[in-house]
Amino acid sequence: MPYHAKAATVGNSKALRLDSALFREHPEFAAGEFSVSVIAPGCMLVQATISAGDDETDPVFDAFVGFLEQQMTRRPELLSPVTAADRRKALVILHGVPLDRDEDLGDEFTLPEPRRSGRRGSAKSKAR
Repeated sequence: MPYHAKAATVGNSKALRLDSALFREHPEFAAGEFSVSVIAPGCMLVQATISAGDDETDPVFDAFVGFLEQQMTRRPELLSPVTAADRRKALVILHGVPLDRDEDLGDEFTLPEPRRSGRRGSAKSKAR
């Protein structure tokens, strides 16, 4: 659901005044600290900061994965297993992309950890 915001001044700082519905529906934004990334002209992404110890993550990727997680929870009837046709389509899309199954991804590479409900930015993967 899109929410409405309006530019405001708070003391000597600039701020965005947001609909109270946002905070009722998403209490993680009601208090605390946030990171803000400008992802395109006129478009920004706001993330609730969970802990200072998280590795640097890609905010757009994290937002997309969070969106998928939310949709899978809200609309489980839309989930379906990967089919042979899906695999063939993926192979067509990836045709020509070099692949080395024995490539050393380095010591810092780790697969993302499973997300816990409500957490954002917890994936520790350096791969994108």
